[in-house]
Amino acid sequence: MNIVLTAKNFEITDALREYIEKRLNILDKFSNYIISVDLTMEEQRSRYSGTLVVKVKGQTLTVKSTEKDPYILVDSIKDRIKHQLVKYEEKLQGRRA
Repeated sequence: MNIVLTAKNFEITDALREYIEKRLNILDKFSNYIISVDLTMEEQRSRYSGTLVVKVKGQTLTVKSTEKDPYILVDSIKDRIKHQLVKYEEKLQGRRA
């Protein structure tokens, strides 16, 4: 899975980059149709906002969130996109049956 990270107004440290990759690589378990993952993070007034765009076969899933800590932001985004991926897979299974 290809993960593209973009940061605005702050630097992504190596520890944060490893944490992001570790958390987002788990998404492969929920869908076999992930094409790409784009994460954009931005810092404004000591708050971090993030947008995660996951392209899957036939659809684009998007999640936005704002948190005080970038690590909490990554976890929040991962949980929300996981829910969307599960719904996407259930929809595919329903069409195949």
